[in-house]
Amino acid sequence: MKKLTVLALSASFMAAPAFAGDLEAYCLEVTADGGDPSGCACLAESADDAMTEELLAVEGEADMEGLSDASKGAIAACWPDS
Repeated sequence: MKKLTVLALSASFMAAPAFAGDLEAYCLEVTADGGDPSGCACLAESADDAMTEELLAVEGEADMEGLSDASKGAIAACWPDS
């Protein structure tokens, strides 16, 4: 049982950077049409798994308005001049 727990934790840590990379790539794609990509790396680094999942699901302005306070705070911190 202990071995399975260690394997599960190892797998989750190995998957986390890819998930963050997905968020950064998604952010860069979304901002490619005239947006500001300068905060994409910051957002990917600061987002936990739940925030990343939430942010990857954003498809429009209505989704942005419905984001959690944590996600809105991360966006504000990564784009402080916006």
